[in-house]
Amino acid sequence: MRIFYIILLIVLIIAVVVFAVQNSGPITVAFLGWSANASMSIVLVITLAVGIVLGMLLLLPSVWKQMRSLTALKKKAHESTTAGTQSPSPTETASDKQASQDASQAERAP
Repeated sequence: MRIFYIILLIVLIIAVVVFAVQNSGPITVAFLGWSANASMSIVLVITLAVGIVLGMLLLLPSVWKQMRSLTALKKKAHESTTAGTQSPSPTETASDKQASQDASQAERAP
């Protein structure tokens, strides 16, 4: 699997180099009265990076909310285990509970 990732990385690097060489022509970029001359490949890479950063910033509030709720759930679980109350595991079924009750009743019977 590691060889696959290395080959994929090499192919990606070759594609980026070919892209940069084929799009090396200078262009003028204008934004809010500001203008600059740069290579088209550099402008596209910078635009991609800005888009990725903006996308991550837009996702940040939902990730923050999920992390807070996860922390609250962990804290609640920790408090319940330290208080001595053990909740049954999610994998324990009703038939398992019934079997353990039957076994305890059988031990008490004379």
